[in-house]
Parts: sequence; C-alpha cells; structure tokens
Amino acid sequence: MGTVVGLDIGFETVKMVSLTKTGKRWRLNGMAIGPCPKDSWKPDKLENLEEIAEAVRSTMRQGKPHAISGREAMIALPESVIFSGTFSVPQMEGPELQHALPLLIAEKLSIQNIDDYYYDYEEIAGQCNPIPDKSTQPEGSKPPAKEEPEDKAPNDDDENSDSITIFAVAEKKNLLDSVVEMCHKCGLKVAGIDIKPGAIARAVVEAEDSKPRLIIDLGVGGTGASVVEGKNLRVTSIIPWGTNAIGEDINGPVDNLKAKAGPVFDELGHITRFFENRVCPGAKIQEIIISGSGANISNIPDVFKQETGIPTKLADPFTRVDTGRFPVPKDLFHTFSDSIGLAMRERGK
Repeated sequence: MGTVVGLDIGFETVKMVSLTKTGKRWRLNGMAIGPCPKDSWKPDKLENLEEIAEAVRSTMRQGKPHAISGREAMIALPESVIFSGTFSVPQMEGPELQHALPLLIAEKLSIQNIDDYYYDYEEIAGQCNPIPDKSTQPEGSKPPAKEEPEDKAPNDDDENSDSITIFAVAEKKNLLDSVVEMCHKCGLKVAGIDIKPGAIARAVVEAEDSKPRLIIDLGVGGTGASVVEGKNLRVTSIIPWGTNAIGEDINGPVDNLKAKAGPVFDELGHITRFFENRVCPGAKIQEIIISGSGANISNIPDVFKQETGIPTKLADPFTRVDTGRFPVPKDLFHTFSDSIGLAMRERGK
C-alpha cells in the first residue's frame, strides 16, 4: 500500500500523520501539528489557500520522528461543510438506482441543484432501517430537530420492508476543487476525501465491532457529534461550541465544565433520541468516544458519563500503530485520531 499522509485542516491548526502499512498494523513515519489561518472552511470553498499551503509545508518539515515526506494525502472535510443523512429509498436494481440517486439525494438532503455537488453513498447492511419521514434527515449538516417523535419499532408490514437504506454525503464542487488546488500548491496529491468523524471511527473502532456509538470531537472552534454503527456513519452533526469557551481553565472544577459545556450535552440528548427513534429504531447508543483537543480536559469522560448516562472513554488511535521509540506527547495523543484514521484509509475507498 505504501506511505499515506493523513491531513486534517482544523479551525486553527494543521495536523498531519504519515503511516506505512505493515501487515495488519501501521508504522509511524512522522506526525506534526502547526498553526494555520483560523476558520478557513466555508460551505463553498476553503479560503486562505496560499497561507494553508505554506502551513502544510512547514508542518511536514517539523514531523517527528521523521519529517513527513509522503506525497499522497487523504484529507478530511469537517461536518460543517457537508450535507449528509441516512434514509430509506425504494428497492431498485443497480442501473435504476444509479439513475434515481441524484434526485433522491437532492430531495433527502435538501439540496436545490445536485449538479453543483459531488456526492457519494453506501448501501447500509446493518440494523438501521429509518422511519420514512422527511424529519429523518437533518437539514444539511445541522443537528437534528429538537422535537423527537415517539418511538416506533419497524415491522415487516410497513413500507420499509420493500426498501433499502442509504447513507449519503454531498459537498459543493467548488469546495472540493479548492481543496485539490491547495494540495497542488504544497506538492501533495489528493488520494482520497473523507469525512472527519468517519476517519476517527476508522482509527478507534475495531474492525468487527458493530455497536452504535457517539463520536464526540471536541475542537477549539466547534464540536462534532456523530453516530456510527461500527465504523460506519449514520448521523453527522456540528455543535457551535468549542473548547475556547472554557478559556485557560481546562483543569478547573467539574461543575464549571458542566455549566460551560451545557450546549453540548443538550444537543447530545437530541441527537441520541433522533438516532434511536428515527434513524435506527430499536437501537441504543452503547458508548461515547471523545477525541480532539478537548479530550485533554480533566475528568472529561466522567463528566460525559454523568451527564448522558452512557459509558464514555477517550479515543485511542495508536492501538494499531507502531511508534517505535518515539514518545507521542501526551497532550497530542487524542487529537490525532482523525489524521491517523485518514492515513489508514485505503486508496480508492
């Protein structure tokens, strides 16, 4: 498979990892984090291309234990710039489905002109069988509606019995074109595009594990909250709350954190009920995994468990990565989940 670079352009930093596949594991070649222009992701483009390209080049030179020299890069799009959803469509054969999908995706994801978007999808083979209702789709990448319907268990007599379930994602063509342009400026070739929570799931969830989980990516400028079934995305959402709201006191009293992070816990309740009642009736979120810079906040797993009642742990993206003698800095350990997951992705998938 060779060497792959995982590139994550965040709210104010660039994170990069270079991995080489060795059997069922990966070898760490280099990892680094560096500053970049703040808030460069917009719905229709990546701004500050020259500045970001220079930041990427500088970060590559600073890689440890070795400078990052790979040229094929997997890149993540944040939840804030994508449209995604899990929904049911009528059972169709391959060619018929391919013909119908553009209009179906446009309708389900509330996209006016699908020709302005790149899109991709997967047919879901898991237990999720969404209730056929427009409310099963968050509008774009926004969190689900706050009014959750009553539970409804699927049955063989309803219209889902003659349907298939799709997870689809779409992003503006201009946005993706600007990402490719930025990579060209810094000498990288785009080997693939991924969604940030999907990359995190690839790094931290075991291959045969199919449990429904919440993946919480606590960033500086925003919090990603997504539901996965195993490694596969079912719901993506962005919460407009970041760790910058806490200030410097990340190790302060737990009660202070609960108060300051109230918007996150409120939205997690809505997202959980949305998934369990509408997207995957009968399923229950079994675990929360926390990644991002906020994973370094003191007692953060305990706080999430207390507030949600769901077992919570920190992301561990290095379980399948041989770091040699390089000591990964403790304060960066959890923040590289997305870039490691990107570098683990196979080309063309």
